Amino acid sequence: MNKDVLLKELLKSKANNTKSVDEIIDEFIAQNAKLAGKELEAQLANLLIFINENHSMDIKELKEFVESKIKGMGLSVNPHNLEETYKKLALSSGLGVSVVFDKLDIRAIEAMRNNFYWVNQEYNAKFQDRLKDTIERVFSGEIPRAQMAQALKDEFKDELKQSTSYFEGVGEHIISQNQNISTVNQARKYGVEYYKVEAVMDNRTSPICRSMHGRIIPAKHIEKQADNITNAKNMADKKAAAVWKNAPYNDRSDKMPSNFGMPPYHFRCRTELVPVWIDDYESDGVAMRATTAPKEDEILRHIDKIGVERVLDSKAANGNHGLKDRVSERNFKQDIIKALNSITAVAPKKGEENRLNAISQNGYFMVFDGNRLITAYKRDNLKEYFKIKSATLNQEIIKSWWKI
Repeated sequence: MNKDVLLKELLKSKANNTKSVDEIIDEFIAQNAKLAGKELEAQLANLLIFINENHSMDIKELKEFVESKIKGMGLSVNPHNLEETYKKLALSSGLGVSVVFDKLDIRAIEAMRNNFYWVNQEYNAKFQDRLKDTIERVFSGEIPRAQMAQALKDEFKDELKQSTSYFEGVGEHIISQNQNISTVNQARKYGVEYYKVEAVMDNRTSPICRSMHGRIIPAKHIEKQADNITNAKNMADKKAAAVWKNAPYNDRSDKMPSNFGMPPYHFRCRTELVPVWIDDYESDGVAMRATTAPKEDEILRHIDKIGVERVLDSKAANGNHGLKDRVSERNFKQDIIKALNSITAVAPKKGEENRLNAISQNGYFMVFDGNRLITAYKRDNLKEYFKIKSATLNQEIIKSWWKI
């Protein structure tokens, strides 16, 4: 590397240090989506010109040319900012400690490069299949040879626009995954034993992220999955190490499959992992286990039998569910903690699939929205009532205690 290039990279690195994580990520994604779009435009133009001029070529030769041409497209990713992006992700882990880089981090950066490389391979293969299919239709007589170029243009008229948004989406996913991996790589150096899932809770929150919000997952499970993702040798291995889910996950945290737990859980997922420590707290004589004591606007905060840190806040307590009166009753708070500790079954609320019903051994019926407790009350014929109020075909039976 000559002096001018070195100076340029040093200045760039210094400038990046002043940028936020979001700015670094947005810049990286925009840069590489633009690069992919330009390359695809140039390659597609060359391909259309060649096919138009040689549409009388033997089909076998033409298909072989198309295959070799697309394999050579590359659709490369500019790697210059990968290290800076990873450093920013590592610094945003929330541990409040200085970041020390080691072999784990080097492997993670290399995995980011491989991710983009494998995506390009997969994208090129699909692109190639579509081109070859159109050419096949011409040679089978379905499309006149003179119309081949126009048929290809019609087939790919939206391809250039789609390519940019495709690589933006893929870039967001890869960076999101590596943001969580960098958090894990830094946290494991300081003996973190648990991670908490934090979703953005709004009207765009997916069912899976809503069900995972507030969930406490053992570090060993997450670290193993992070290593499997980092060590993946190809796209198939990577997908196998981090499965996507649409439906809510309402089972226990200690029953998760090995390829699930670390966000992102789906395309354009906004959910993150946060390293946490678990401790015992007491509020108004009520003992709880949580990652932090109840906050100013919270009445209770406790990790339930499933492994989710549930919160009863003032908004829910003062809402339209009659909790305000019950909260003031003697032993109500202790009874709710006991109910959270003894959940026997959960299922989506009938007619409101985003909410979750639960019943407990001490006779309580509870409703959750994400990690928030919306209402809780005792009910006769609890199991029958649960069946009436719940989509029980999707229920989970919680057979044993989730121990911390």
